[in-house]
Amino acid sequence: MGLHDGMTVSFLFLAIADFNFAVVSLALGVSGYVYVYEVQYGYWFPVEPYGVGLFFANLLVPLSAVVAVNTSFIAVVRCICVSLPLYFKHAFRRETTVMLMSGFFLVITAVDIPVFVYMGMVDKFDLAHNRSRPSLWVSSSRENVKDIVWSLIAMAVPFATQIITIGSIIIMARALKNAQRFRMASANGELNYRTKLVEKPGTKDKFSLKSSGKLSGRDRQIVKQIVVISLVYILCNTPKIMFILAGVVVPEFALGSPLNFLYLTVSNIRMIFEVINSTINLPIYYRYNSKFRSVCRIW
Repeated sequence: MGLHDGMTVSFLFLAIADFNFAVVSLALGVSGYVYVYEVQYGYWFPVEPYGVGLFFANLLVPLSAVVAVNTSFIAVVRCICVSLPLYFKHAFRRETTVMLMSGFFLVITAVDIPVFVYMGMVDKFDLAHNRSRPSLWVSSSRENVKDIVWSLIAMAVPFATQIITIGSIIIMARALKNAQRFRMASANGELNYRTKLVEKPGTKDKFSLKSSGKLSGRDRQIVKQIVVISLVYILCNTPKIMFILAGVVVPEFALGSPLNFLYLTVSNIRMIFEVINSTINLPIYYRYNSKFRSVCRIW
């Protein structure tokens, strides 16, 4: 399609973030299946599946934060452009968008690095099979570091982006409604003025109202696309927020607690919604972006 404007660049960054989240989710599912197979049938894999799966599970946290921040950024940018078009119509150019979205990714990555510093894969001797293999190693200090880091990117980011995205949709809807009223009023005033000038007895006014009070076709499709993406994100992010609140309200709702199986079940349901959020954008792009649709048809 070409990266000629900031909006296309922002959609590209979101697509890359969604793709990474979907791939890592698939890897986590495969490693989880391998781990269950090993426990169930006693098959011995040369690398500990549980450790590999834990790495992928921890990697999903910053990737989810990147998807959330990128979605909110797109909603905020379009909200500003719709609400204050004269000031911000061309403010978010390609270079600005690349710098901001790359900055989001680097900051989230830097914040999450300490979690991976305190864990790794080291050779451990397996008594049951009388062999060694790379297995999970976790530092005793990791939990304290993880609590601090995840309170930022796994708790604060979902709440903040949810509020920001909802607010952007509400403001954008009000701005579009007010703009429609203004255009309709202006068009009706112009129609009445021209009618008084040209209307003659026995003739009909030939002036047709071209302004319907709506955005241009391209802008209207972009707004619809962003609204649908934002609504899907809000819907799929709500289970995650409820999952976080459940852990705050009920301390026993945690991994390794008496509610361990309930925790894992709810966590898997929450993960399904997050995966849906990262995979459903492709049909949304195809539905509301004519250029993207034409390129897909060529391929």
